[in-house]
Amino acid sequence: MEIKYFTYTTLFSFSLLAIVGCSRGSDAISADHLQAATVKPVPLIMSNNFTPEGDKTLLFIGQDSDTISDYINSVPEDNIEAVTLYTGLKNADPHKTLKGLFKNVNYGAGNNNFPLTLAESPDAALAIGLAFDNCNQDNHEGNIANGSYDQTIKYMIEHLKSLAPRKVFLRIGYEFDGPWNCYSPQNYIASFKKIAKAIKDQGASNITTVWQSAAWLDSWGNPLYDIRKDTHLDNWYPGDGVVDWVGMSVFFRTLSQWNYVPPITPEKSQKKILDFAKAHNKPVMIAESAPMGIRIGELTAGYIQINQPIAKTPDQIWQTWYQPYFDFIDTNKDVIRAVAYINTHWESQSMWQCQPDIPAGQPGCSQANWGDSRIQANEEIKARWLKQINNSERWIQTSQY
Repeated sequence: MEIKYFTYTTLFSFSLLAIVGCSRGSDAISADHLQAATVKPVPLIMSNNFTPEGDKTLLFIGQDSDTISDYINSVPEDNIEAVTLYTGLKNADPHKTLKGLFKNVNYGAGNNNFPLTLAESPDAALAIGLAFDNCNQDNHEGNIANGSYDQTIKYMIEHLKSLAPRKVFLRIGYEFDGPWNCYSPQNYIASFKKIAKAIKDQGASNITTVWQSAAWLDSWGNPLYDIRKDTHLDNWYPGDGVVDWVGMSVFFRTLSQWNYVPPITPEKSQKKILDFAKAHNKPVMIAESAPMGIRIGELTAGYIQINQPIAKTPDQIWQTWYQPYFDFIDTNKDVIRAVAYINTHWESQSMWQCQPDIPAGQPGCSQANWGDSRIQANEEIKARWLKQINNSERWIQTSQY
């Protein structure tokens, strides 16, 4: 599965690219002009591009076919409104990339089988994490931008268009500002625009675009990925004309899962993205979320940077992660209109295994301490989860809206 890679050992070899700031004009505004100025009302969040009605939220379950099948079988009390899978755009020949889209692929993170998952949930909306990351690879974003991958883009969109009336949320170059993806603003923006233009040109009205920030708290010394900067999101933004949804990852709401204090808090990082979406009149999708470092089956919680589990009760786990998570969604229900939850047994998949007391990025814990986020692994957690997401006043109960 071509999904995120927390390969810490390669992060500090990235090239540092300059961020160009905007300068203020020197012309002063007269008092008369200030008095005559009127405040333009902020428009309501848009109701098109598959935004659910009212202030309801659409729930996606992901992120691999095994996980989704297990959820369907283990949590029959929940109707599957939407699912999340991943693929990559990394070759000029469409038959040499787009892994998982037409037949099964497994990179150590579970089976990624679009045909199987879509057959199991024929009415579900589909979110796709479309990767073209560059770390230790060809310059895929550059190849997209210069037209080398045009044939593959056309082939992909033709297929996704054929899935209509199924709704497709295309997360183009998801987590664009995650240091682990090695994107650059110029090529990323050009790539996003090219794919969005192809969607429009091919009349694929069942596809909506998602621009997803990692909302990561530490750029590891690379200013290009530093979300604290005032111009950070502007530097990466492809524009209102091609972005339908603003997305972000939410793996924590507090620093309880961190073993050090990063440069910015989760609350501030995520608020910046919400404020940006509101300013641009875009709905928000929490495109990836899971309680990192928590093992629901074992009832433990620990840090994301090292596996040192501490025993917790179901209520402690709920209060540590789930309650703040749902509070965040409810408090911002005017703008957060879709949520993707990764309901998987991470450490059962070879990519995500993390042995005790081994720091992330080292042999035995190559990525991070992800744990076990299956809500069905504990009956109390499952019951509280169902009480939340089966509330038809808050959560949409069908993809046919």
